[in-house]
Amino acid sequence: MRTWRKPSKLAAAAVMAGCLALTATSAAVADAGPAREKAALTCGAGVFLDGLRALAVTENGRDEVFITSGGTKIWPVTGPYVSMAAGQRVEVDKCVPVGAQLRLMEYDDIDPDDLIGGVTINRDATWDYEFCCGDGGRYRLGAVQ
Repeated sequence: MRTWRKPSKLAAAAVMAGCLALTATSAAVADAGPAREKAALTCGAGVFLDGLRALAVTENGRDEVFITSGGTKIWPVTGPYVSMAAGQRVEVDKCVPVGAQLRLMEYDDIDPDDLIGGVTINRDATWDYEFCCGDGGRYRLGAVQ
C-alpha cells in the first residue's frame, strides 16, 4: 500500500507545483501590464497614439501614409511614410498633447501631400479617431490616456 501512496503524493505535489508555476507566471505578466499602458503613462498630460488601421485605402490597394501636426511630419520617424493595405494595422507609438491637430497625409508621385483627413485630439481618455475621406481613404487611430 505504501508504494501506491508515494506515487500519488508525488503526482499531487507535481500537479501543485505546476499550478503554482502557472500562477506565478500569470501574476508576473499581470504585474508587468501591457507595454502600451506603460508607454501611455510616460506621456504625462499628453495622449499616447497607439495604432493606425486602414479601413479603406485611396488607390491601387495601398496608401503611403504619414501624420503631421502643425505642418511638421511627426510619424513615422523611421522613413518618409508607411505603406498600408486595407485592413492592415501599424503601431504609431507617439505622444501628443491634448489639443494637437493631426493630419493623415498620403504620399504619391503626383502629389506628395494628399490630405486623407484631419482630427483634433480633444480627449484625455481612451478614444478612437477617424481620418476620412480624402480620395476615399478611411483610417482609425487609437489614442490612450
